[in-house]
Amino acid sequence: MNRARPTRAQIKSMHQLFQRSPDGSPNYRAFRKRFQLLSFDSVFGGTWHGMFIGIETDGYRHS
Repeated sequence: MNRARPTRAQIKSMHQLFQRSPDGSPNYRAFRKRFQLLSFDSVFGGTWHGMFIGIETDGYRHS
């Protein structure tokens, strides 16, 4: 099974969130595993400080 991969912009956006606050994650790899591909438009979504964050392919974040 092929695992969907985030775009460079999505990875950068996730890393910016991690740098702002790891929110209990011991490292970036563990933090990034919180984010999963959603079933629409290649958006990755995950939780950060009790909010659900969606990250578009261009790196734009929505809560």
